[in-house]
This record gives sequence, structure tokens and C-alpha cells, in this order.
Amino acid sequence: MFSEQTIFIINVAGISFMVIMLVVLGAATRMKGGAGWAAFILVAITLPGYISNLWRDLHLGADHFRLLNYLRTFFTTTMMPALWFFAQSQLDKTFRLTVRSLKHAVLPLASLLAAIIYYAPMTLEQVAVEMEAMAAGNENLAAIINNYTIIGMFFGYFIAIFFYIRKRKKHFLDHYSDCDYITVTWTQKYFIMFFSLFFVSVAAYIISPRSDAWLCPIINSAGTAYLVYIVVFHSTAPFINRLTDAPAHNGTHEKSASLPALSPAQMQEICEKAMHYLASSGAYTNPDFSLSMLSVGTGISFTNLSRSLNGCMNKTFFDFINQMRVEEAKRKLLSTKEKRMTIETIAGDCGFRSRSAFYNAFAKTEGKSPTQWLKATPIDI
Repeated sequence: MFSEQTIFIINVAGISFMVIMLVVLGAATRMKGGAGWAAFILVAITLPGYISNLWRDLHLGADHFRLLNYLRTFFTTTMMPALWFFAQSQLDKTFRLTVRSLKHAVLPLASLLAAIIYYAPMTLEQVAVEMEAMAAGNENLAAIINNYTIIGMFFGYFIAIFFYIRKRKKHFLDHYSDCDYITVTWTQKYFIMFFSLFFVSVAAYIISPRSDAWLCPIINSAGTAYLVYIVVFHSTAPFINRLTDAPAHNGTHEKSASLPALSPAQMQEICEKAMHYLASSGAYTNPDFSLSMLSVGTGISFTNLSRSLNGCMNKTFFDFINQMRVEEAKRKLLSTKEKRMTIETIAGDCGFRSRSAFYNAFAKTEGKSPTQWLKATPIDI
């Protein structure tokens, strides 16, 4: 489809762009947040594949191609386990790599072994013939095993990742602050983006196996560009960090099954006490405010608070706090209109970390944007 010169330019440009973006992300995040490590995984795992494909399609030395192909085979198949571990490390403070984690290396090592068994007995002349055949669009047994291992792992791991994010997201809605929830939503968007790009690569490979020589660098460059956009231009980027589990009241979380059931009256009383505490202290305007902090402030157990908010008010902790923030924002919008306070200032004063988070919460509560609501509301001040 493309000439050798064009493929060379695309690969060099793609590799250069991704490395530059990795430096930018590393500087922006200081490698303390998810975005920087996500980019590092993307570049480190895919780079051997680009070089191997480039070496093959430009008909360079067969001696180096064999080694490059071994590296490509192993690193491309470790991409999915790396993403799985990345998802867990971002959404679970207790996550640690253990000996049991080595089971995720079985398929990458099996794919590598297949490549070694296939290429090791070959002479350099035979490897050169294989390179010519592959550059022409033919796949040998080792390449077929590697590619379909990647495709199988892609679907299997992404199903597991999305189920894991969905499971954790419900927990975060009940227990965490805006900062933590933003991390969850960002992680989910990243994996949706990565899934979409990888799916395009898989479809293109099935249609034309040699599309990997030019399409993969373009797609992964788009992925790193997305990460740069999130970090540099998105106002929540400074708060994309690994989650810390909220501390439990009195040191440990109670298990719901071991607690007596709460009556509707008891749940109502707990909700009223929580609302009184929040209204008198204004603690909800702290963007890092969490259910554990509410538990400490009210003296009510972590679990009973969560159960009462869900059972009595039919709200998650996240929605409950955001509703109070929106009510405070409405009061400020009416009372400070003539003082010309910006919406960003009001949002920050009420506990929202960004304009977008404020607008989303306001629209969810009132059904319209803050500006639309203000225009439609008579001012009796």
C-alpha cells in the first residue's frame, strides 16, 4: 500500500512523536499519576514491535531481525497483562504484584517459545527469506501464533478490565470524594480509547496483515496525543493520581452482614444528623471530602452512613454531596451576581475541582446549566 520510504517516514515520525509525548507527560505528571505511567506502558511495550516491523519491511539485516522478532513477540503479548495490572494499581490501593501474578506471563512466554522454536534452527539465509515473505503479506506459523494470541488476550483482558472498573465504580460512588471519582472516570475513558484504537488495529490486520507496519504507529500516536490532551488541557489533570482507600471509622470497615438492620426511622435520623453536620460545618465544600471524613465528623459508623444514604435518600454519597454543593452554588449565583464572581470561582468555593465537574453536577440536579438556571430564576434580593 505504501512505499518503503513512506513506511520508514511513518514509523520514524510515530516513534519520535511518542517519545516526545512521553517526555511531556513525564514532566507534567512527574510520573506520580496514571497518565504518565499509561504512556510509559504504551511506548515501552510497542516500541520493539515498531522497530521489528520496520526492520522487516525495509529488508534490513536478518541477524538482527531474529532478535528483534523475539523482543516484539514477548512485549506485544505482555501488553494486556500490563494494562490489567495498571487498572488494578490505579483503582485499588492494596494491589501488589505477587508470585501469583506470574500466571499472566504464561501466554507471553508460550508465544515467545513458539517464535524461538520456529526461528532458532534457521540459517541467516532462511531468516532473510522469511522476512521477504512476511514483507509481501505472508504469515508464518510463529507470527500467526503471536498475532492470534494477542487478539485472544485483547478481548479476554478487556472484558475483565471493564468488569473490574464497573465493580469498583459503584464502590467509589458510595465512598469517595470528587478527586477519587475523577480518577475512576479518567481511567475508564482511557481504556475505552485504548480498546477502540486496538480494535481498529485488529480489524485492519485481519483485512491486510501488513497494515501493522504503518497503522500501529499512527494509532498509538493518537493514543499518546489523547493522554497529553488530558494532562495538559483538562482541568482535572493535576488530580489524576492513584487512589487511596478511605480510612474506616474506628480503624476498620464493618461488614454489612454482621450489622443489625436499620429501620427507616433510624436511617432518617442518621441522614438528618449528617445533613445538620454538613450544613453547620460546610465540610462538603472540601473537594477531598469523603464518606470516612463524614463518619469521623458525625460519629456515625462508615457503613451505617452509606446504608442510610442509599436506603433513605436513594442517593450515593457522591450524589448527596454534589447536591449540597449545587444548592450552595445556587445561593452564591443569586447573591453575588452583581459582584460579577466567575462561575469557576463559585464552583471552586463550593467544592468542585473543575468547571466541567460543576456543570455536570448542576445539570444532573437542576436539568439545565448554571447560566440557563440563573436566567430563568427571578432574583428577589
